[in-house]
Amino acid sequence: MQTQDLISRLATDLAPVSPNAVSRALNRALVLGLAGNTAVLAGVYGIGSDMPEQMLTAGFWIKLAFPLGTIAAALTLAGRLARPGCPSRRAWLKALAPVAAMLAVTVALKMATPPELRLGLPLGETGIGGLAGIVLLSLPALAAAMHAMKRLAPTRLVLTGAGIGLLAGAQGVFVYTLFRPASPGFMVDAWHVCAIPAVMGIGAILAPRILRW
Repeated sequence: MQTQDLISRLATDLAPVSPNAVSRALNRALVLGLAGNTAVLAGVYGIGSDMPEQMLTAGFWIKLAFPLGTIAAALTLAGRLARPGCPSRRAWLKALAPVAAMLAVTVALKMATPPELRLGLPLGETGIGGLAGIVLLSLPALAAAMHAMKRLAPTRLVLTGAGIGLLAGAQGVFVYTLFRPASPGFMVDAWHVCAIPAVMGIGAILAPRILRW
């Protein structure tokens, strides 16, 4: 078979790709990831008994704004990383800004608070266990995002893994904050925020192996 004939046969079966294919795939992964995260949380930790009371407080909803904003920005970032050659620098800055801001606020708050009063701050009373818990909750979302990206066309695999890790980590923080509100007040625990870079690292390590064409 001549090369031109092969090209013609391959081109005959081509169908146009929907312009919304990427967003649909990522939105589906988002829903599946949140469902998986919730199932893991219910099975491992259970739903917080004080959740109904917490939902009546302003602090509960303000704390949810952080992971929701990060999810929205990370979803846009993932959409850019799924397209070859699509610039993503600005999307990275927008997605990382909430995480950096929250960590900066917690560090500044700790430094400005006398040592004897720091135990009452949401700076890490959950410790490594809280970080590990968020990472565990984020794994279903990371798997769903990896599966979606496998069907798309990412070329910067390490960055793509880090980007969907950012998305998955924010989903883990959202589910934990929603169903098991830990600390009072308006801020997310610092250890929970630190879990997001950890999930980004996991994604960056796994993506070149899973998403390789």
